[in-house]
Parts: sequence; structure tokens; C-alpha cells
Amino acid sequence: MTPGEARALAESWVTHLEAERKSPHTIRTYTAGLAAYIAWCERQGLAVDLEPKAVEKFMAALFEGGAGAATVLSRQRGIRRFSAWLAADAGTADRLDRMKPPKLDQKIPPFVNPDQLAGLIGTCLTRSFHDLRDRAIISLMAESMVRADELLMMTKDGVSVRQRTARVERGKGGKGRVTAFSAQTARDLDRYIRARASHRLASEPWLWLPVKRSKEPRLTYDGLYTTLRRRALRASPPFALHPHMLRSTGAISFRRKGGQVTSLMALGGWSDIAMVQRYIRAAENDLAIEEARRLFDGEM
Repeated sequence: MTPGEARALAESWVTHLEAERKSPHTIRTYTAGLAAYIAWCERQGLAVDLEPKAVEKFMAALFEGGAGAATVLSRQRGIRRFSAWLAADAGTADRLDRMKPPKLDQKIPPFVNPDQLAGLIGTCLTRSFHDLRDRAIISLMAESMVRADELLMMTKDGVSVRQRTARVERGKGGKGRVTAFSAQTARDLDRYIRARASHRLASEPWLWLPVKRSKEPRLTYDGLYTTLRRRALRASPPFALHPHMLRSTGAISFRRKGGQVTSLMALGGWSDIAMVQRYIRAAENDLAIEEARRLFDGEM
């Protein structure tokens, strides 16, 4: 198919993904992979061919351009999901069905360390609405392991400060759950919720409201990403931050404190233990370093 035909079909694909209740983040990831492949085919003067050899050439070009295995895997996944949908819709065989994904390096996931977290909180010390909201967001995300999209869909009725629980209305795969947080985070949420009561959009059901006037009645993903990035750059010392790093922080911290793997999966919304293995290894590595330091300090 031509790049133009592929882009037109991609619009229909998004409609089907939305009907399947895929999260906005999942849809963005899938469509980004397909869009990158279409753009590459266009630059090469090639048809958008959903054959293994054609996609492998695209992947090789990504690697040659310096892309990491995780990026290449994400791009390939988007193309494969599109191919599977197109084949099912046409009643034909999916030619990418048995295509193998690139092997990922076993890296420790990026997370926010205690000093960085303290630096983030240190940028939210006033009683302004903006500071109270962002402090509550940072505290909650660093403990509850909620995804960015899950956080943004929270409602004011879905959070219980007294019980220290937050309800995720629709997590990944359309699954809801209840997660938990500490007394300190409950205090931050209580202060925000009391300030929220005088906000111009206080009657809206959404928990997280925008600071500035917006067409949206709630905080958006772009708004969350921007405010967290700016706070990280204002922290002492400054650092680069992506919202998902706070989810990693919560998972590693929970496991480091002795939390059970099954509890970690339930609270974080993971259905496959393979998805949490990286966090388990990171926590164990952190504990091993701490133990080594303690043993070395005891040497004569």
C-alpha cells in the first residue's frame, strides 16, 4: 500500500483501538510505531509493506541510527498490532504474526532516587494551589505506582484520605483496581483536596484540576508531563524526569521495603510477573549495595 493509504487506514485503526478501550498512552505508542515506519518507507520511496523482511530493514535502519532495543521494540510492536488488525479485518493471514521481537538489554529502569524525590518535593513548599496539587501528585505517584493516564482519570470520589486508598477507574486493559499510600501522602492529598474545594472547576468529578484556564476540565497528560519536567529542572540538583519514573520509584521502593511480589503486582496493576522482574532486580541490587557498604564499614 502507499504511505497515503496506510495513513488513512491508521485513522480507522485508532477508532477500533478506542472501541477496545485501549488507554490513550497505548494508542500513542502503537500509532507512533506505525507512523515512524510509514515515514521511513516514504523517505525510501518504498511501499508500506507488511512483510517481515521489509519491517526488519526498517528495524535495522533504526539500530544504525542509534536507537536502543526498547525503542525498536516499541516501533515494531505498533507495526505488528496494525498488521494484526488489518489481517483480522480483511479475514486474511497476518504475515507478521511470527516475527520475533528484538532482545532487550536487562537494564535497571530509570527511577527517582530519595535525594531527587526530596528535591522535587522541595519545589512545592508554598500553600498555593499549584504547589499543593503538584506535591500531592508527586507523593501519590511515588508510592501508589499509578500510571500517568490512570492518575489523570482519578475522580475526587475515588480517593479516601482516611482509608489511604485510591481507586483506579480503568487501568491498562480496562481493569480497575484499588491502590494504597502512606499517611504522609494522605496529608498531602488532604491539603490539596481542601484547596481544590475553592477552585473554579471544583464541581467537576476529576480529582486533578488545571492551574490555568483550559478547554479541558481536568489536568491533561501534556500538563502533567510539563509540570513534572519543570519541577525536576528546578530541583536541587536538577535532573531529567518522565512521569513513568515515579511509577518505577514506587515499585522499587515497595519491593525494597519487603513488599511481596503478588502484592506489588496487584497494587501496580501488573498481570504478568515478567513485567515486574526489572523492579525486583533493581530493589535487590539496591539492598545488596547497602549490605556491602555495611559489611565493608565493619572491616578493620
